[in-house]
Amino acid sequence: MGIITQILFHNNTQGVFYAGQTISGQVTLSTDKEIQIKAIRLKVKGHAETHWTESRTDSNNKATSESYSGFEKYLSSKAYLLGSTISTEMSLPPGTRSYNFACQIPINCPSSFEGTHGRILYRVDVIIVQPWKYDSLFSRPFTVIQVMDISTYNSVSQVPVQARTEKTFGVWPFRSDPLTLELNLPQTGFVPGQTVPVNVLVGNESKIRVYEVKVGLSMMITYHCDRSSETNNERKSVAKLKADGVMRNSRKMYDFQLLIPSTPPSCFNLCRIIKIGYQIEVVAKVKGMHINGTLIMPVTICGVPISPQMVQYIPDSSTPIVPVERALTLVEGEGACAPAAPPYPWSDDCTLAPPSYAEAMHIEPERPSQGQQEEENSAEKSYKPLYPVFNVPSPTEEKGEKSVLEKEEKK
Repeated sequence: MGIITQILFHNNTQGVFYAGQTISGQVTLSTDKEIQIKAIRLKVKGHAETHWTESRTDSNNKATSESYSGFEKYLSSKAYLLGSTISTEMSLPPGTRSYNFACQIPINCPSSFEGTHGRILYRVDVIIVQPWKYDSLFSRPFTVIQVMDISTYNSVSQVPVQARTEKTFGVWPFRSDPLTLELNLPQTGFVPGQTVPVNVLVGNESKIRVYEVKVGLSMMITYHCDRSSETNNERKSVAKLKADGVMRNSRKMYDFQLLIPSTPPSCFNLCRIIKIGYQIEVVAKVKGMHINGTLIMPVTICGVPISPQMVQYIPDSSTPIVPVERALTLVEGEGACAPAAPPYPWSDDCTLAPPSYAEAMHIEPERPSQGQQEEENSAEKSYKPLYPVFNVPSPTEEKGEKSVLEKEEKK
């Protein structure tokens, strides 16, 4: 049967860690017969990668394509369970062996992410080097959550914000009266699990009927490459709601309650090649050949709820990211176990309830990049990161307010 390899994390069955924590786990190797090997290597690694291809047609109507890729390393640390870089062939007798390890995650690591044209991936690898054979690779991905990025919190407004736009139809002198959209939010920072009260006022002074009003949260992803300034932009719908429209020459107020699902935190400063942002979008859909009215407001999705009690635990993480090469250690002794990381990077006496974890279902797993990484096993190909989902009240719930839609339903 060869060697059966199992990778477990101590006191962490889901494999979710926060940047700055020390992960600990155990590698178990089992074989029922003697096997010849040269070495068995353990590696903990974390990196971001992007890859996409663009097709173009030149002036001679000839189609060409060009590929773009980027790579950035955050963690790369290894240790030998058996043998070394200069080991000669040795016999591995039948039986079961366990090795305990510990490795600190750099505090500036961005959150795990899987996208169409890139990924931010963390994993534990066990590589078995055998003579006259290809190396055998066993991997276990794990999720890293970034809650310490202070620049993310500094960009958040904790007071009510408003945006407004007007749109007209037709051209002068036949231009219509305006269609006005006004959006009000109690703040601009939210966490998964929180309900966003989205207040929208639609004033339709035009003669064009608005037949539907939609509100949504969209993830805006920008992928960068290494060798040029080319980028690839992607928009993913994260959550959306809709309501009936507005008749001509009338006004209507909407109070949408938009639930933020499991999704990665905003990331602009910690990853050079993948930027993740969010925006609230309001769309007033109109009849005919006219262009819909739209209004957009940027918002921030944080890794932890914003409050003075939470922010005081956030250190400054503005320093450049330097890959850690010697963070991995083996914990000696039979039955030894490295100290488990605290479950959350905030104080034990904090009143915040522990989060649950869920996959971001709208993020599709990325195919392995060609030529950059060693062959990955099937478990990693289907891996989806887990993100914390908090049970926290929305700002309006704290004031005991009711939505306009709720009132309308009771009539």
